[in-house]
Amino acid sequence: MVNEHAGQSTAAVSWRILSLIVMIVLVIGLTTGLARAETTPVERSESVDLHTGDWLSVSSDRESIQSVEIIGNLSAVSFPSDLQYPANSFNLTSYAQGQYSARLTFDFPSEYHVFIMVNDSSTTRKEVNSYYFSSGGLLLTVDLDFKAPDLVTLGTNATGWDYFANWTTRFGDAFPLWVKLLYAVLAIQFIAVGYKWIRFENESRQDKSSMSRFDRGNLLYLWSEVLYKLFLTAFLAIAATMSGQFILLSVLKFMFLAQVNMLSLWDLFVLGFAAGIVVIAYGLKLCLEKSFDLKPLFQD
Repeated sequence: MVNEHAGQSTAAVSWRILSLIVMIVLVIGLTTGLARAETTPVERSESVDLHTGDWLSVSSDRESIQSVEIIGNLSAVSFPSDLQYPANSFNLTSYAQGQYSARLTFDFPSEYHVFIMVNDSSTTRKEVNSYYFSSGGLLLTVDLDFKAPDLVTLGTNATGWDYFANWTTRFGDAFPLWVKLLYAVLAIQFIAVGYKWIRFENESRQDKSSMSRFDRGNLLYLWSEVLYKLFLTAFLAIAATMSGQFILLSVLKFMFLAQVNMLSLWDLFVLGFAAGIVVIAYGLKLCLEKSFDLKPLFQD
């Protein structure tokens, strides 16, 4: 009887020990699983279609961005390569068509938000998506597809004036603001002075019985002379301004070794256009003089 009772006690103890070991293993496994779940970042992905020149902006209200990895044609991409991590924002754009992939790693011990925005060429901001995390990590993959911008087309009921206005706007965008202001100021000055000069000469001729008033041909020739001097003055002013800045920057850079960041005024298209319009104005004045047998009135 004693041996039977001792055997039952031993078996009971063995079951208790085995149950305790199983519980310990379960607790350790559960704890390890929770710890691993807390350390494993959450993975999210987004697909965004953009036009070339548009900006992708990924930001956070905390400095939670730990690293960024970009896959694609990096020669056509612009992004802040000197960004210090951790950071709270990242921007990327491409000037060529193509597909890219940006993988951003987030991590922060407390709550934070993540925002994905797109800024187009007209400075319009559009939110793609946003996330909220109480804490922990996030692995965000953004697949980007940059396409060519849509062509601006006029409606089917557009008139010839609409086409001309659209062409004029695009042509005017090729000139910097200072060139437009220069032409506007010189045009107001030359037209005002030319009008007074032609009117004075015409009235002076009327007072003298030996000289007749200007006819339409002579008036047209006089205005062609005014326009020629206007465009010639504008060309000389543009050439002097561009050459002066080029010489100044060259002297500061090569003689004084000074790195000066000034607004670049050098533009071969603007200079070529100014020279071309001078040649056209001179040709018009010469044609009027030769075709209609008009003589320069200042020689009369």
